[in-house]
Amino acid sequence: MNKNAPAGLYIHVPFCIQKCRYCDFYSFPKGEEYFEKYKNRVIEAIDFYQKKYARRYNSLYFGGGTPLLLGEKRLFEIMEAAGPFLTQDAEVSAEGNPGAAERVDFSVLRSAGINRLSFGLQSSSDNELSALGRIHTAKEAEETVKAAQKAGFDNISLDLMLGIPYQTKESLLESIAFCDSLGVSHISSYILKIEEGTPLSKSDLRFLCANEDEVSDLYLLACEELSRRGFSQYEISNFAKEGKRSFHNLRYWLDGEYVGIGPSAHSFMEDRRFYTDRNIKSFLTVPFEENEREESSGGGWEEFAMLRLRLSDGLDTGELSKKFPEAPANEILERAKPFENPGLLKINGKNIAFTPKGFLLSNALTAEILYD
Repeated sequence: MNKNAPAGLYIHVPFCIQKCRYCDFYSFPKGEEYFEKYKNRVIEAIDFYQKKYARRYNSLYFGGGTPLLLGEKRLFEIMEAAGPFLTQDAEVSAEGNPGAAERVDFSVLRSAGINRLSFGLQSSSDNELSALGRIHTAKEAEETVKAAQKAGFDNISLDLMLGIPYQTKESLLESIAFCDSLGVSHISSYILKIEEGTPLSKSDLRFLCANEDEVSDLYLLACEELSRRGFSQYEISNFAKEGKRSFHNLRYWLDGEYVGIGPSAHSFMEDRRFYTDRNIKSFLTVPFEENEREESSGGGWEEFAMLRLRLSDGLDTGELSKKFPEAPANEILERAKPFENPGLLKINGKNIAFTPKGFLLSNALTAEILYD
């Protein structure tokens, strides 16, 4: 790793107005009693990791949870602390939910240096939103996006979910058209995974979710329709207009370094992967290094190859061989060839790239290709 290269900064904000039925992220409803302490602790963490790594950041991502719940004043203060360590062209993103955004002054967020917003729409069908436990309507989502655009945000992403209760091909196409009509530049389209222990996993609504074959059809339909509307797929679940790929998102798949702050946040720095304990009270009180949990060493050829295969640009086995002489690059290319005729991937010279059809089988395909 180049210790002089800019890294990324991720700040986890685990607060929500209401926990959604499908959510398995580390977050909890409300939490106002923690807001001020949490903001102060995040600022302390920024200082701590800056002293430890002495790096500049060319992307900052406020994820959650619902980061906008902290309010623009606290986010402004966090940005003031991080600002001196950001590059001039840094992409600074903040997530939010339409049902929690009406209290936010987007113009203050713009003045703080946040230049990209990501809203959890999930669907434009109020019936589907209700089944997911979302707290907003499609109309409220539209109003939120327009308010952000009025404040000067021209880089906005919306989340869409596939395979949710009541969803049909027709309603999915309507949701995509809804996003496009709002003039957003990025769409993240995720397949619903019903996690054990979530309210959805215990509800009869789970029987209204699409089966595996139906989910595959919905995913391929979404890829086709988004492409038709000018959203180019660049990762399994991410689509963007020209020049609007998420730089921070790409960092993960390009094996870039990043520092994660907050309970459950993951980091990859200096060939070491670690995460912070999923406990807000220990994050607020325990020394930062004592909260770190080892995940694995990072930076090997297998990790490099697996991450690149998540991208539409794919894996350049020539680059793999140059970066990792020990990697079986030629064998990988040979093992990939039988999957080209079935339309699961494309090979261009030494480059291997999954098609949307291949992305549906990416875990199995990656294992077949990388290992003999």
